[in-house]
Amino acid sequence: MTACLSEKHAGPAARCDRVLVPLVLAVAATLSSGPSPALGADGPKLYVELDARSRFSYTGDPTQVSILVKNEGSAPWTNPGLDIEGGFQVFDSEGKKLERAKVPALSRDGQPKVLEPNTFFGKIINLDAYFPKIAGIGTYRVTWSAAGIPEQTLAMRIIRKYDPARDYQAVIDTEFGRIIIEFYRELAPYHTKNFIDLANLNFYDGLLFHRIVKGEMILGGSPTGDERGSPGYNIPSEPTGLKVLPGVVAQVRNSQTGADESGSIFMITATAQPDLDGRVTVFARVVEGLDTVKAISNVPTVGGPPRAASRPIKDVVIKKVEIREKKPAKSS
Repeated sequence: MTACLSEKHAGPAARCDRVLVPLVLAVAATLSSGPSPALGADGPKLYVELDARSRFSYTGDPTQVSILVKNEGSAPWTNPGLDIEGGFQVFDSEGKKLERAKVPALSRDGQPKVLEPNTFFGKIINLDAYFPKIAGIGTYRVTWSAAGIPEQTLAMRIIRKYDPARDYQAVIDTEFGRIIIEFYRELAPYHTKNFIDLANLNFYDGLLFHRIVKGEMILGGSPTGDERGSPGYNIPSEPTGLKVLPGVVAQVRNSQTGADESGSIFMITATAQPDLDGRVTVFARVVEGLDTVKAISNVPTVGGPPRAASRPIKDVVIKKVEIREKKPAKSS
């Protein structure tokens, strides 16, 4: 008998989820037993995998993980009845174990009694039902173990939930000063959400403005400090019809992204760039700190052929990007 996870993805929303948040958190291990001949080279061999649907969950949403148990051996495995829910533990970023809620034990009748070679079963667990405090913003270590099965570990992040109906600002802190931007959320909803989610993940903190076109624009947001870096995905463009004026924030397309745009590298213009009109997705604008952008754009650079000098001679660090809700304008 083989049971499997029944989750399916369909439609453009699911496609966007897969693009934006690739499943990079799966932690799998092929498990071998002790001296028991039943789990030896000619016996059953269990493969256990913990997986999260995405790199993070939002506050208020179910915190789901899946567990998969597969017999990769050459003989059947007799299932003693795994306590799947009871095998989980969750630790916060300080290593403190989260308290488990008192939830009645679930029946194990749905599990196969015997797992034949190359068959598997699995289950999706809502961790917040067992560990209510995992709903708080933070980083968590999720572990699972059972008798005779080594511990499996999964890292999870919970971040503030993005609300597409609200207006947000991003405060980009540098040693040259702050740059505050506001988003064109209705014209570029995909790019807006992507930037805000990355900022709430602290993705940009400590990265560089790695390229400067002197007096014209600054580019940053690459985890490798050059145009090769990305969060693990590219994103399709969103034509907004907006011109590339001074203070524009736009996503970058380069030789690494093909027809799409980088998932994280963005540029901020110090002057108008009419040659880029219609070629990049403008998703935000500077509302405070354009003088900071201009100061950074005039940092001396080094470089060589085939590209003109564009690397700052001194690292220009993005200290932190903080997302905050835009305050409503005061009525007169």
